[in-house]
Amino acid sequence: MPKNTTARGELSEWEIALALARTGKNVLRPLSAGLRYDLAIDNGDGSITRVQCKTGILRNGVILFRTYNADGRRPHGVRYFGQVDAFGVYCPQMRRAYLVPLSALATSGTAYLRVGSPRNGQARRIPYASTFEISAPSEAEATSSANG
Repeated sequence: MPKNTTARGELSEWEIALALARTGKNVLRPLSAGLRYDLAIDNGDGSITRVQCKTGILRNGVILFRTYNADGRRPHGVRYFGQVDAFGVYCPQMRRAYLVPLSALATSGTAYLRVGSPRNGQARRIPYASTFEISAPSEAEATSSANG
């Protein structure tokens, strides 16, 4: 994974777009880089889902990603809430992409997606990464739906 944060972000964006396209989603890229979202999904019903792409970091069985954007002028960050509909998250350590709707996030700082079971056995109100994984249909499912 590149050490340059811009290159890392671009790679994550491409991985997320590729994962969505593999599932049959119509993925759009805005012409302007000044928008708060990186990708849009054409839902086929006249609506779009605005997606902000993030690189997730795997630590202690949890994928972490920020739900805000910070820079030198805004060190505490600017939240994306109300400006995007979901976060696309690519975790390079897992080599997997996730689509997390804002409604699934309880926090507005750093979000957590659990990869395995917690040590304390707690199961309620835990966002598991597997719930949000973007995965293409298996070869058998694709063949079955193609044959109708």
